[in-house]
Amino acid sequence: MNTLTRFNPQQDFEDRLLDELLHVQATIVHSVTVRRRRRVRGIGLSAAAAALVVAVVLQVAPVPVNAPQPASAATEFHKLSVAASSLPAVVLEPGQYVYTESVSNSGPGHVSGDSYNVDFLWTRQFWVAPDGSGHGVFTASDVTFPTPQDRAAWVAQGSPNIVALMAGESTFGPGDYGPMGIDEFTLPTDQSQLSQVIASHLARVTSVQPGSTEYAATEFSYIGSLLRETAAPPAVQAELLTLAQNLTGITLIGPDTAPDGVAGIGLATAVPTGGGPSQELIFNPSTGALVAQEDWSTDSLGSKTLVRWTSYVAGGVVDNTSTTVPVSVTPSSTTSNSTTIHRANAS
Repeated sequence: MNTLTRFNPQQDFEDRLLDELLHVQATIVHSVTVRRRRRVRGIGLSAAAAALVVAVVLQVAPVPVNAPQPASAATEFHKLSVAASSLPAVVLEPGQYVYTESVSNSGPGHVSGDSYNVDFLWTRQFWVAPDGSGHGVFTASDVTFPTPQDRAAWVAQGSPNIVALMAGESTFGPGDYGPMGIDEFTLPTDQSQLSQVIASHLARVTSVQPGSTEYAATEFSYIGSLLRETAAPPAVQAELLTLAQNLTGITLIGPDTAPDGVAGIGLATAVPTGGGPSQELIFNPSTGALVAQEDWSTDSLGSKTLVRWTSYVAGGVVDNTSTTVPVSVTPSSTTSNSTTIHRANAS
């Protein structure tokens, strides 16, 4: 595997790693537009860390500013917050790592400089130490070709091993926090203070005014970024879900299942007027944990297409970067969805 170098800090952790693989190995690059997301670093949540936020402001169908969220969505967020606050804690000791694993689709892609397109599944594994340093491993699997012509072009060019070409890894230093992006143990658990931290970050990445549905959609995406692949304490997760409870324009989808079988309760932003992007977050109703994310595109006739999905399939505390946690697509039995990690003070 290749060791990846540092990336443009304006890109999120996942996108920067993928971009580096594509650049260094000259293999697969995306051919569809995927909404780029920004990172934030440290408790100040500057634009240089890895917590993800959708930088494209959704032009959502207008609703009255500060209108209450539909009772069903608000009620569900309240239930998720209560569930998260009751999670048992697991102490993260010095020398241990938070392990997370996720699977996502690649979206249509092509081989750089060539004519054929491919699709594949993208697996990310991270080990993050208490100081934010750690290690990531990235693998591709289930490579397919959208058309017979794409496959024929691949064969004509020698049938290169796409899975091997896409294998990669990264080592990151203290303060990075990998997929978490920030030290979530230091986020405030007071709802007002946490809201101010989020508002301060959003003020730096969007000109949309607070109180609008467009702003709520951006905040929804950012809250989701803080809830995925995380070691946040139960109180932080619960307060993030409580903040989501008060957002305008969020719809309860209800029971839903991601393409790989991860199931839960879906909540989503509104579809823009005339069509456009929307985002759904799927939560484990028993723990309040985020188990999947889906990015959708709706055309002017109302037809929806799933552009990108990610499922957060495993997580827990391990003693070294060679140890993993078993994967389960059943939310109630997925380790990352049933435990919350507390960091012990270093001696």
